[in-house]
Amino acid sequence: MAQAGRDQLDIMQPDTTFRTLWREYRRERFRSELVSDWAVAVLYRLPSLWLVARLVPTGMSPTAVTLAALPVALAMPLAALLLPPGGAALATVLLAVAFQILDCADGGLARATGRSSSKGAALDFVIDMAQWGLFYTSIGIVADRMAGTDEGTGLFWTVVAVAAAWLRLYARVVRDARPASVAPGTAAPLGHSAQGGFVVLAERALAGMSGALPIFFGIAALAGAVPAMVVFVLLYALLDVADAVWTSFRNWPDARA
Repeated sequence: MAQAGRDQLDIMQPDTTFRTLWREYRRERFRSELVSDWAVAVLYRLPSLWLVARLVPTGMSPTAVTLAALPVALAMPLAALLLPPGGAALATVLLAVAFQILDCADGGLARATGRSSSKGAALDFVIDMAQWGLFYTSIGIVADRMAGTDEGTGLFWTVVAVAAAWLRLYARVVRDARPASVAPGTAAPLGHSAQGGFVVLAERALAGMSGALPIFFGIAALAGAVPAMVVFVLLYALLDVADAVWTSFRNWPDARA
């Protein structure tokens, strides 16, 4: 009787082994995420599922994983400021990658255990946005330190990076403010024309590039071109704002309809 009860319990509990989680992800979400967030799908989803498979038996909550990512984000500017410049760049890259994996893992853990909540999602959003501000600032700090002189490191690249971070957050606010869908009888998004298809692909590539920025930063640090990385994130943030504004107005219900 006891064995039958255990067998029934095993049937009721979902299989959360890494192999099963990876198989389900490839079947249900890989294609859609590759379209909407390609860098996450390619770089971080696999290690995050490995982490989820090991967290499920511990009973750790998704919110605890989200909170665990906060000190990782806060450590980035400290590493950029306190470590030797070369070590600061490497540490910032590793911390940024670790954050991305944890950011994927909390959602994966919520789906695997059925413990998702609106409060957890809100907390995840707040910490995620803070992370981007801290990461961009860290890039600027490393750039200033690498370009520093005996008289001081200066703050030029840090200020530029902070401006890029502000633009990045502004783009997210604009996207969140746009209508969820286009009302019937109003102007629709671009169709399946060649031009429309190109625009859609460009938007998806731009949106999905965000998760690859830590890798780009690592490449820039190895090449000794961290200031160029600051310029890149500034241009990326400007393109992100332009895309957010354009998409919002393109999909906004037409008042004349």
